[in-house]
Amino acid sequence: MRLTNTHKVGIASVLGVLVLSVGYVRIRAKQKDKRYTVLLEAISRVLGDIEGGLDSTKAFDLQYKARVLQHVSQTVITLKKQTANQFAKQIYDALTPWYLNDDEEKIYGVFRALKDKLQVSQLAHSYQQEYGNNLIDVLKDRLSTSEIKIIMGIVAKLPPYRTL
Repeated sequence: MRLTNTHKVGIASVLGVLVLSVGYVRIRAKQKDKRYTVLLEAISRVLGDIEGGLDSTKAFDLQYKARVLQHVSQTVITLKKQTANQFAKQIYDALTPWYLNDDEEKIYGVFRALKDKLQVSQLAHSYQQEYGNNLIDVLKDRLSTSEIKIIMGIVAKLPPYRTL
């Protein structure tokens, strides 16, 4: 079967539109990535002024508990694994799909229930183990700056650890 010039022009037109569409989608994705990067940089600058930023406390450090236990000679009060898992589940459940509103009050309640930064670390570790994501990254991704300020304010007031 021989293709006529009309068929050749039609096929070339379709291929041209396809190539242009793919190119357009790639350009838009790069633009979106650049905007996202700029937004994250702006958020990081703002967060730098919040209680020393999200990294101001080592409470979200997954190894914080191990370091405390290594350096403190007294008996340190820790959460039971089951309790840490329950708190992690409460936060996970409060973070609804993107098209619904997250339950920030439930998240604040979890952090208010914790007694020290060691327990925050245990919660972060449990969240990582149960859901495969770093808790602080999830909070940065899902919550607004003002909501993160509230959480960091709660955590900043907690003592590093408690002993018997």
